[in-house]
Amino acid sequence: MKKLVIIICLYWLSGCATVMRDSSQIVPIQANVDDVDIEITNSDGATVYRGKTPTTIWLKTAKKGYFSPETYYVKASKNGYVTQYTTINWHISNWYWFGNLVFGFIAGWFFVDPLTGKMYYLDDIATINMPPSS
Repeated sequence: MKKLVIIICLYWLSGCATVMRDSSQIVPIQANVDDVDIEITNSDGATVYRGKTPTTIWLKTAKKGYFSPETYYVKASKNGYVTQYTTINWHISNWYWFGNLVFGFIAGWFFVDPLTGKMYYLDDIATINMPPSS
């Protein structure tokens, strides 16, 4: 039984991205004008944040599930300006590709990192350009 527990622990820690990354990250949101109203929704359509720019928020990098990255959509509006939409996209961490390749952790590629979602990261910053309305 003791050997089984050790094997399970080593297996769980075998995902390089899981060890090196977090399951959420800070994303600054900025616009070329201050006090822009923003609404951020996730890929399921649920509102995760309402507020004004500039701001910094914590966002989860993955949905629950196997190989399920999260994408966020930002709607920005302000009187006198054209409403803008942008996306906060996900990316796959280099720790997932190269860390698992170098250290030979097949379990990290196909099980651990995809299940934890820590193989993903989001855009470092979301910038919104608000053109004046005519």
